[in-house]
Amino acid sequence: MKLRQTPLLLKQQWHRISAAIEWRLRSRLGDNTVDGAIYRAGLHVRPYLKRAVFFGIAGSVGKTTAKDLLVGILASRGKTIGNPVSLNAAPEVARTVLRVRPWHRYCVVELGETAPGSLDKHLAVLHPTIGAITNVGDDHFSAFGSHEAIASEFAKLAQALPADGCLILNRDDERVFALRHQAACRVITFGQTPGADLLASDISSVWPGALRFTVTFNGERQDVQTQLYGRHLLTSVLAAIGSALAAGLTLGECAHGIAAVTPPQGRMQRVCLPGDITYICDDYKAPAWTVGALLDQLGEAKARRKIFVLGTISDCHHTPIQTFKFAKRSLEVADIAIFTGRYASAALKAKQPDNEGRLYAFSHIRDIALFLESTRQPGDLIVLKGSNNKDHLSRLALSLSQPVNCWLNDCEREMFCSNCSHLESQRTSPGTRDTTPANAPTETLPIVGPDDQIVIGLGNPDPKFTGSPHNAGHAALDQFCTAIGSIWRNFPEAWIAQGKIENRLIWQIKPNVPMNLIGPTLKNLADAMQFTAAQCVLLFDDMDLPLGKIRIRMNGSAGGHRGVASILDAFQTDRFRRIKIGVRPQTAPANLVEYVVTPLGAEDSAIIAKAIKETTKQLQAVLIPQS
Repeated sequence: MKLRQTPLLLKQQWHRISAAIEWRLRSRLGDNTVDGAIYRAGLHVRPYLKRAVFFGIAGSVGKTTAKDLLVGILASRGKTIGNPVSLNAAPEVARTVLRVRPWHRYCVVELGETAPGSLDKHLAVLHPTIGAITNVGDDHFSAFGSHEAIASEFAKLAQALPADGCLILNRDDERVFALRHQAACRVITFGQTPGADLLASDISSVWPGALRFTVTFNGERQDVQTQLYGRHLLTSVLAAIGSALAAGLTLGECAHGIAAVTPPQGRMQRVCLPGDITYICDDYKAPAWTVGALLDQLGEAKARRKIFVLGTISDCHHTPIQTFKFAKRSLEVADIAIFTGRYASAALKAKQPDNEGRLYAFSHIRDIALFLESTRQPGDLIVLKGSNNKDHLSRLALSLSQPVNCWLNDCEREMFCSNCSHLESQRTSPGTRDTTPANAPTETLPIVGPDDQIVIGLGNPDPKFTGSPHNAGHAALDQFCTAIGSIWRNFPEAWIAQGKIENRLIWQIKPNVPMNLIGPTLKNLADAMQFTAAQCVLLFDDMDLPLGKIRIRMNGSAGGHRGVASILDAFQTDRFRRIKIGVRPQTAPANLVEYVVTPLGAEDSAIIAKAIKETTKQLQAVLIPQS
């Protein structure tokens, strides 16, 4: 007797067949080629998927939120599938296509643009019927070269839609609105601009209130209440509503569906923690052009105390300048502003006597966690903005509710830490501050007078690094020490020498720790010897300067130098005078890390030696300026 195939049995068989296909591809082709195999399988399968309506969502930002909202709306009409989190590369689009089953009515996919031509493969495997474009921004600007080139890439979605399809466009973005001419199908526009088909008005989003507004379409009005935070998410909400309307849903169904959708992870995600502490995690990516809108939202927020944490700014060529601007702006809207990432120290330039104790810069996420742990108060609203694959700022919130032992910087994993198997592993980056109290410097350290000057040479103490570019600061200080007749004394914390120029005492210090750990050690020395940042001059190498070039700066950011960043972190000020010695060779080294710690050849050593002699003259002028 033949068994009747129930829907459940059919579903189980389909899942087994799909899993078997992917397993066989992996076992036969290996992980290096499986993405290509999956993509080819998606191309083969897509023409047979006749029942489901396929949606494609493109744009510089807001794609993931729009996709998740649309999935939530459509689910009320039928089985709906979407690509997971922000996995929007071509192989992931193909994987989503391969997950479509006969019982699925809708498939929603966000399309990731990374360079000219990147959407070609996405569209070839997806074949969307309905497409939405959120905006044209600065994301991947360096790869495209212009906003027009980015818009041209999005135009491919408009051109790919069939005549019986529908294109949903942001009326508030002129570059997006112009793409209506590229489509051969129906077009629905959305936004706040008069004339938009889907028009939003009466918009409100002031923390702790969520985003709500009224929307009008074809003469019908509907109030919409979301669980999202921030007016800047309105574009994503309207893109989702417009797409659902194109699929035949009503405004009422759209409003009902949106009200049930929570924010995607890492995108204005609300995390409530014990002690009345609330985090807003907007830390998936941080293009510079989106930070301003977030700061505007923070300025309007109603909270007992507001703390803003900014990590790595993505796709920005003027990061130190941009960081400084954001530091000034954040101090206007937040009670405490904290910066991290490679150029975090540039924020310290905004430090003034009237904002003392409100602005901080840290190179390591672990140090921010320790700071927040020591300073948090009931009612705090803490907003995190960063690039997940660089900063993983979500650990700051996670550490208050569960064990977090991995504080590695720049791990470059795309996943969120809450899903990572390393979260409880003991992993830290060099230079991370220890959680145990530091040993106090020895009592025999000399005391520095208020008019004395301090010269600090940066380098690695291990003899194997002698003569390397990274030890140019040590070499320059040794030369200076000899020139003024000082004699080195060896202390546990550092080599220290004392000399005079024109009757002014000059102290020379070489911290006895690796480059990345100099900051905490130097701060301990400063506390014990009673000197300040204003008395100090730093000598160090600079890969941004040609080999042998000398540059003097009175303050500024670390410029990517981790030893300097460690010092600015420890002192929380950029008010260090500095003399930088160029070590960039004429030909770019194959491995930068190896280059800076490998002794130079005879020819380059001669150039550095000449530069060091010049440094001694420049240093005397900095220490004893002529009136």
